[in-house]
Amino acid sequence: MILRIRPVFAALALFAFFSLSTALRAQVQAVAPATTMPQYQQRWDIYGGYSYAHFNPGPSRGVQAINLNGWNGDATAWFKQLFGLEFSARGYYGTIIVPPNSFNITQSKMSEHLFLVGPNFRIIRKESHAAGFHVLIGAADGSFDQGFKSSGVQPYQISIYNNKVAFGAAVGAWGDYNLNQKWAVRVTADWQPTHYGFQFQNEFAGTAGIVYKFGYLK
Repeated sequence: MILRIRPVFAALALFAFFSLSTALRAQVQAVAPATTMPQYQQRWDIYGGYSYAHFNPGPSRGVQAINLNGWNGDATAWFKQLFGLEFSARGYYGTIIVPPNSFNITQSKMSEHLFLVGPNFRIIRKESHAAGFHVLIGAADGSFDQGFKSSGVQPYQISIYNNKVAFGAAVGAWGDYNLNQKWAVRVTADWQPTHYGFQFQNEFAGTAGIVYKFGYLK
């Protein structure tokens, strides 16, 4: 009886093996186009676009958070389709509403420039779109006294941050809509912490623009 049962188990095992092999081949064939799409074979992504940030320029409760407008330029070197190294430069510009003070200064132009680097991960790769996230760190250069430089007043005297090159970072997600193999439209949303005045600022930043892809990823 045992001798008769063993060939049955052997036949079932052989059948299962070939079934599993067929299923795996079918799965690989189904996944392969997503991993070999020409949209993701380029070594470099170059991005440029409009950028927005919401920022509080002073430690005092009387200082209003303001909206900043500017630009964002990025370059990502992809080592694999899923992983790359991103370099980012960002510039923001706006007007600070200064709280009441004895110097009669009511407002001031300001600027902030960030220079960041870090890993970029491309998690979703489809024919028409892609999405991922990045973690960037670097420096933030804040200039807050552009409206009263010649007055001799220091920014801290009117409850706003002193000019400083400080810590800066950006952690967030991005999404691409592919126009073709070389061009895409990108939207990014970031938590962008900075560290002026010996405390952290929880800055929100967003950007929208165009990506150009070139080079060849081996």
